[in-house]
This record gives sequence, structure tokens and C-alpha cells, in this order.
Amino acid sequence: MRLGISAHIWLIVLTFATAVSVSQPAAADDRQECLKTSKDTATAAIAACTRAIQSGVYDDQDLSDLYHHRGYSWSWTSYADRVDRAFDDYAEAIRIDPKAVSSLLNRAGIYNQRHDYDRAIADVDRAFEGGLSNYGKRVGYGERGYAYQAKGDLDRAITDYTDSLQLDANNASALCARGYAYLIKGDPDSAIADYDKAIALDPSYALPYYNRSVAYREKGDLDRVIADSSQAIALYPSYRDAYANRSYAYRAKGDLDRAIADYDQMIALDPNDSDARNGRATAYLLKGDIRRSIADFAPEQVLSWIAIVVVLLAVATWLCSRTGTHARGWLSRPKMIEMFERELVEIQGKNASLEKIALALEKHSPGSGGAVR
Repeated sequence: MRLGISAHIWLIVLTFATAVSVSQPAAADDRQECLKTSKDTATAAIAACTRAIQSGVYDDQDLSDLYHHRGYSWSWTSYADRVDRAFDDYAEAIRIDPKAVSSLLNRAGIYNQRHDYDRAIADVDRAFEGGLSNYGKRVGYGERGYAYQAKGDLDRAITDYTDSLQLDANNASALCARGYAYLIKGDPDSAIADYDKAIALDPSYALPYYNRSVAYREKGDLDRVIADSSQAIALYPSYRDAYANRSYAYRAKGDLDRAIADYDQMIALDPNDSDARNGRATAYLLKGDIRRSIADFAPEQVLSWIAIVVVLLAVATWLCSRTGTHARGWLSRPKMIEMFERELVEIQGKNASLEKIALALEKHSPGSGGAVR
């Protein structure tokens, strides 16, 4: 009886040992496939990472690395929740190894995307404490600089971008990011200097041309606004914000037909672009084309204009009755257009070009595209 039990136990042990001996090479192969992830192999790499994680063979830093690489691979997929999946994997990698600096930097990038800037800064700080390569430092400075800039702490943002540029003076994205920080700080000359360098490094990069056009706009140099916006459009014909900036300059110079042509391009890119329609409506109004102007305004704006006209007519009638003056000359078309223009300027407020740069920087700045593998 004992002999039978012993034989049964040894059979279980032998089976387990055989399974382990088979699973370890398989897990090792999966680990290698996981760590060699690329855009073309992302789906297969994710599956390999998952098998290696579930094998039970790996722990500590090795297991953390598997989660990190699976997290990085999600960015190459088309899953709607790929960012959330990546975030969860980075978080697990950090839980297993609190000094997983690459996962800290990549999670900081996701925090920036989610506008959770304090957590982004905290993750970058931890990554620096854990020790970073020069490349990791450049990514860290970019992510933290972006977070400080978004929080309005421009001096710290500029410091981080400058530290990044000291490690790599040819980083066009860092130059654009620092240029934008200078611009919103009210220093367009320093911004232009950074954009000049970025353009010299990569003349085919559309963003610094557009950003520099906004800096020239701040200085009132309309001809250079047009020149730089035109170059940005030549490099990227769908650059909506470059059309917007150029249309502003054309309108300010009184070239209403070219301004309208740019608004047409913006509307062709997005038929629901209310800023473009309002801008074109203003240009038509300045040309005296009331019918086309009204057609471009949103219904609620048309109603507000009707209310304004009714009030103006009522006031005019009252004044005429009090003074005995004839209202026809006082309310001539040029006068009405002038009043409409003033009211339009008040309704529309300042152009949103600077805000548009921020959106562009989310795609191109070192605070969004520097994921670490």
C-alpha cells in the first residue's frame, strides 16, 4: 500500500518537474518576443508578454519589465482603451519595482494627457531620483516642463526645457516648447530666437513656422505673419491654425478677399468650425455684404443682432422725435456697418491662436511624444 502511495507521489512530482522544465524555455521565448516589441509586431508582442507574465517564472524587476513592455506595446495598437491599458501596465510595473524609471516617465506622459499635472511632476521627480540616462533625462525634462507650463509656472518650464537643450542642443521639439513658454510669458523675441533655431535644424517641420508667425503677430509684423503662416501651410496643407493666423493678418491689412479665401479653406477642413464662419462673416460685413455675413453667423448671433438693430432703431426714433433730426443720414449703411463691426469685435474677443499652439504642442512637444521603451 505504501509502495503504491509513494509511486503516486513520485509520479506527481515528476509530472510537475517536467511541466516546469517545458514551461521555462517557452516563457523565455515569450520574454524575448515581448522585449523585442515594435510597431509591426505589437499585437504578437502583447500576447507574448501576457504569456510570460502568467507563466509564474518571473518576478521582481524581470516581471516589472514585462509589464512595462506590454504597456509600451499598447500605444501601437488601435484599441480604443489603449492608453488606459498602457497606464495600468505601467502602474503595475511601478508597484512591482518602485524604481522602474521608464514606466514612471511613460506614466507621467499619460498623466499629462489627462491634465493631471501634479502627478506627472511627481512621477518625473521619482524617475530622476531613481537614476536616468541622458535620453531619459531629456524625456523627463520635457514631460515635467510641459506640466509646469500647463500649470502656468513658466519659469520652471523654461528651466526644464533649457536643461533638456543642454543635453541635446539639436532638439527641435524642446526649442519649440521653450519658445512657446517665452511667448506666453510675453517675450516674443526670445520665442522667435528659439523658433529660428528649430527651423534651421529642420526646415521641413511646420510647427515652428506657425509658432513664429504667432510671435510676429504679437509684435505686429503682419507681413512676417503671412510669410510664416504660408510656409507652414505649404509644409502641411491641412494646418487649420495657420490658415486662421494668416486670415487674421490679411484682414488686418484690409485684404478681405484673401482673408475670406483662408476662412473658406478652414471651413473646407471642418464645416462646423464656428471661429472660421464668424471670421468670414466679419470679413463679409466689412466688405458690405450683409446677406453673406448673416448667412455665416450662428442663429443665436443673428437673433442677438436683430435685437441690437431693433434697439438701435428705437433709440434713433426716440432721438429724432426729441431733436427733430432726420434719421436716414445718421443710420446710413457705413455707419451701421461700423457699429456692427465694433459689436462683432466685442463678441468675438481676442483670437485664440496661443491656445491653439498648446493643442499642437500636445502632439509635437517633448511633453507628449517621448515615451521610453
